[in-house]
Amino acid sequence: MGQIVAICVGDLKGGPKRRVGQAQLARNFGLSGDADAGAHGRQVALLDEADYLSERALDPNRSFGAAGENLVVSGLDLRALNKGATLRSGDALIEFVGPIAGGRLFEAKARLAGIITEGDQILVETNPS
Repeated sequence: MGQIVAICVGDLKGGPKRRVGQAQLARNFGLSGDADAGAHGRQVALLDEADYLSERALDPNRSFGAAGENLVVSGLDLRALNKGATLRSGDALIEFVGPIAGGRLFEAKARLAGIITEGDQILVETNPS
């Protein structure tokens, strides 16, 4: 079981994002208010907190969302997830797609809508082999 450390949305597609603390996950869309969300685009970008902390050690001014991530999570090994794994936080459910070019960000699709809040638990519901 893991935890949502930061939630970020952005106004520019492909650009940095700002921390919002809470967001609505819209089914088959992504986070409401995020320019990268959409029915056919990258709906949710995940970043492991350990990767964020490594980047911040090199640049102490680095903030959440700088890499374009929507969710920063701790306590989950994103690299160990298989395509199709489902992650649940409250009513919200996302389906893991895999790494985004570069390997530190991971893509997911929004499967069930719900409000997510920083500090919420996030757990792997299924992880197909």
